[in-house]
Amino acid sequence: MGAFSRQSFETIVCNCCPTAPINTSFERLILFKTPDTELFLTPPLPFIVVSLRSFASLCLLFLSCATATLAIAAPEEIEVYLDDFSEVGKYGLDLHANYVSTGQLPTEHQFRLTPELSYGVNTNWEVAGYWLTVTDPGDLPRTDGVKARARWRPSAPTENSPLYWALNFEVGQVSEQINPNQSTGEIKLIGVWRRDPWVIGINYNYDRSIADHPVHSPTTEIDGKIAYQIKPGIQVGWENYSSLGSLQYDPSQAQAYTANYLVGDLELGKWDLNIGVGHVSGQTTDGTVLKAIIGVPLY
Repeated sequence: MGAFSRQSFETIVCNCCPTAPINTSFERLILFKTPDTELFLTPPLPFIVVSLRSFASLCLLFLSCATATLAIAAPEEIEVYLDDFSEVGKYGLDLHANYVSTGQLPTEHQFRLTPELSYGVNTNWEVAGYWLTVTDPGDLPRTDGVKARARWRPSAPTENSPLYWALNFEVGQVSEQINPNQSTGEIKLIGVWRRDPWVIGINYNYDRSIADHPVHSPTTEIDGKIAYQIKPGIQVGWENYSSLGSLQYDPSQAQAYTANYLVGDLELGKWDLNIGVGHVSGQTTDGTVLKAIIGVPLY
C-alpha cells in the first residue's frame, strides 16, 4: 500500500483527477524513481510526483536557455552608412560607443566601445579595422573580437547628382556573445539621396558565417536615416535599424528586432559627433540605448 503523508505538501502532483483527497491511499506500481522524481501507475490513472525544488530548477534552466539563444545585444557599430569616405592616402579614426541604459540581463548597463581606424586607398576604395570591446557592470573591459572591412564606390558624390551608392564588405572573428558563428561576413549595399537641407540613407545588410559549419543561418537587416540640416554643421534626424531575422526559420535563433533613434550630427571644428538616444524592441534584452560616434581628427 502507498499513501501520501504531510510531506506530500512539498510536492506537485500532476494527475487527471485533481479532486482526489490528499490523504487517500492507492495501490501503485512504481515505474521510475529518483531522489527528486517518482513515476508510478495507479490504476486507472497515472501520477507523476516531482519535488518543488526540482521543478523550480528546471524552470530557471529553461528561462536561462531561452534568454541565451533568443537575445540580441546592441551591436558594436550603430551607424547608417552614408557617402562619407576617407581622403586618399590619409587615416581616419572613429570611436563607436553605446550604453544600454535600461533593459534586461545580461546587457543592461553594458557599455561598448569600438575604435575604427580607416584608410583611403584611392578614390574608389577605403579599408578599415575594428577592435570590439565591452564592459559589464562592475567588471573590467574585455575584448569581443576584431573586424576588417573594405568599401567600394564607383565614383565620388557630386553636387550635380543627388544619388550615390556604394558596397561595403566586412569579415570578423568575434566572441560567441556577439555571434554564435564567431567567424562572420557581411555585404552591405549603401544608397544615399542628398539634396540640401535633406539627406536620406538606406543600407541593406546580408550577414552570414564564413565558417565551415555555421551554427546559425544567414540574416538580413535594413537600416535607414533621414536627417535635416538646421544650419551648417548641425543636423537632426531619425535612424531606424530593422533586423529581418534569419532567412531560414530557426526557433533557437533570434528572428527580429527594431531600433529607433533620435539623432544629432555636429561638426565641432575638426571633430565630428553623432549622438542619439533610442529604444529597441523585439527579441532583444536591450531597452533604452544611448549611442555616439566620435570622429577624431588625426591631422
